[in-house]
Amino acid sequence: MNPMRNSGRVFTLSRFAIYFEMVAQAGSIRQAANVLNVSPSAVNRQILAVEQEMGTLLFHRHSTGLSLTSAGELLLATIRGGKRDFEAFQARLSALSGLHGGLVTMAVVEAVSDRFIPDILSKISKDYPRVEFSVKTMDFKSIWQSVSRNEVDFGISLLDSEKSSRRVRVVSTLQAPIGFVVRPDHPLAAWKESRLTHVLGSRLIVPDATLAVGAAIREGLLTQNVEIKPAFSCNRIVSIKALVRSGLGVALLTQADVIDEEKSGELCFVRITQSDIKPLCFALTHNTQRQLSAAAHATLDLISRNFHALSMADAASSHPDTMP
Repeated sequence: MNPMRNSGRVFTLSRFAIYFEMVAQAGSIRQAANVLNVSPSAVNRQILAVEQEMGTLLFHRHSTGLSLTSAGELLLATIRGGKRDFEAFQARLSALSGLHGGLVTMAVVEAVSDRFIPDILSKISKDYPRVEFSVKTMDFKSIWQSVSRNEVDFGISLLDSEKSSRRVRVVSTLQAPIGFVVRPDHPLAAWKESRLTHVLGSRLIVPDATLAVGAAIREGLLTQNVEIKPAFSCNRIVSIKALVRSGLGVALLTQADVIDEEKSGELCFVRITQSDIKPLCFALTHNTQRQLSAAAHATLDLISRNFHALSMADAASSHPDTMP
């Protein structure tokens, strides 16, 4: 007899699985029926029907009760394994919908890890309180690799056409002009734009070449044949801003690095004219082969909308006064 089939009818396990597991656990049809709140005859009919369809006994019948046959033990293990698999599926589905937990992973450059990303997470975690967010700060090359290898949900790095691929999609971009960061009492603070030559006599604080902004500054200096001798160099943007606050000099950073300090009036940003040094372009990317959870989708969308809002604000102030 063909297992699981009789007269062309395929057996469905759902109700039987509940009855069968309870009988196997209780060792008695009557006790199982009492627990399930059904009649013993209903349980017995289910078991007899399946035994007939399978062409084998699932239980040994004794005067003291029932015990599983080898086929019964195999079926019980299969049913319990199926239950575990289904529970795991439900857990993954819940994580995918963002309702009961899960993990959202991102890899970002330091420029956005200080305030921008925490502000995003502050908003999104209210809608997804049980979701865990993992933020990894990396250099921009490592971020592209991490997204390409499908190791994170998304990344914020520098736009790099050389690293573009079918798998990595650029969702949104943000132009970040490079400029001077000074205290409000510095003479440069009165201007919105200036040239590199105006700070050559100042004590300069520059990011080192391991940071994207540091590499862009050095490339711009080479293009303009301008040589500077920094008083301080640092591989942490937070530390660079602290040096400026202490009055130790003029820093070169992107406007994205000091968004919050500008708003609070703590520091001032003065653009370097674009003819001297080109702006950086941040890119929000994700792997097209990765299935994003609802929380990851919402986070991605919120970052994209914030990129757009910042771009609009930058465009509105793109006609500044320039130091002669």
